[in-house]
Amino acid sequence: MAEELLYLNGRFMPLSQGRVYVEDRGFQLGDGVYEVIKVMNGRLVWLEDHLERLERSLSAVRLTETRAVQELGEVLPRLVEASGVDEGSVYLQVTRGPAPREFVFPRPARPTVLAYVRAAEPPTTEEILAGIVLHPVEDLRWARCDIKSTNLLAAVLAKEEALEAGAHEALFLGPGEVVREGGSSNVFAVLDGVIRTHPLSNRILAGVTRLHVLRLARRDGLPVEEREFTLADITTAASADCEVFTASTTKDLRPVVKVGKHVIGDGRPGRVTLSLLDALRREQAQAVGLPAPPALSWPAGR
Repeated sequence: MAEELLYLNGRFMPLSQGRVYVEDRGFQLGDGVYEVIKVMNGRLVWLEDHLERLERSLSAVRLTETRAVQELGEVLPRLVEASGVDEGSVYLQVTRGPAPREFVFPRPARPTVLAYVRAAEPPTTEEILAGIVLHPVEDLRWARCDIKSTNLLAAVLAKEEALEAGAHEALFLGPGEVVREGGSSNVFAVLDGVIRTHPLSNRILAGVTRLHVLRLARRDGLPVEEREFTLADITTAASADCEVFTASTTKDLRPVVKVGKHVIGDGRPGRVTLSLLDALRREQAQAVGLPAPPALSWPAGR
C-alpha cells in the first residue's frame, strides 16, 4: 500500500517526511483551525462549502494573511488525484505558524498550511441500520464552538468518556439539558413529525452536512425547525413520535437508537432518518459522478 500523501506549505511529499517546527503555535497553543472533507470516487464532496467555512474560522481567529489558503481550491483536488484515494477524507489544517512561544500574535505571522488524504471504507448497510448510542455529557467547552479550532481537548475527553461508557459518540448538553451537538457531529431529532436541530450560534459548529440535510428536508417538503430541544424531549417522547440522528462529514447520517440508558423510539432507525440519508447519498453520488446508490430498507416494525 502506497504511503499517504501530504501537502505542506506549498510542497507535496510522503506523510512521513512532513516536518513542523517545535514552536509552531498550532502545536503549542492550539492556535489554528481545520477542516475535514469527504472524498468519494476520487473527488472532494462539497469542497466550496468547506472552504467557505474555513474562511469564516480564519477570519474569526484573525488569521487572514496567507496566500496559500486562497490556492486550496486548486491544491486539494490535485492532492486527492495524486494520492490515488477513491474513498476517504482530506484533513486540512492552518495554524499561525512558527514563532517564539508567546500568547500575543507574531507580527508578521508565517502560517503553516497542511493537508493529507486518508483512505476509509464507507459504512456498510448493516452498520448503518444497527444505529449508534450517544452518551450525554455536560458541555464544558469554550464559548466559540462555531470556530473549527484545532484545540479539541474538551471533545477528546468527552468522546473518551463516551467510549468507556460503551457509546459511539458524546452528546453535549447545555444548561437545562439542552441538546447542543455531538463530540464531532451535529444532532437532529424528529419530534411529532418535525425535524429539529439546535439553531446556529456560538455554541455549535455550522456543520456542512447539517447544511445539506436542512436543505434537502425543506426541498422535500418536510417540516423543519432550527430550535432547541432537551434531553427529556427525546428520552420521554412516545415511540412513534421520536427519532434522533447525527450528521457529520465522515459518517453522513447515523441513526441513534439509544441515548444513555434510554432507548429512542422502538430502538430501530426511523423512516425520516433513513429517507434523509437516502437523499443525502443520492446528492453526494451525483456531485462526484456516481450512479445513485440503492435505497435503504426500513427495519421491520417501523
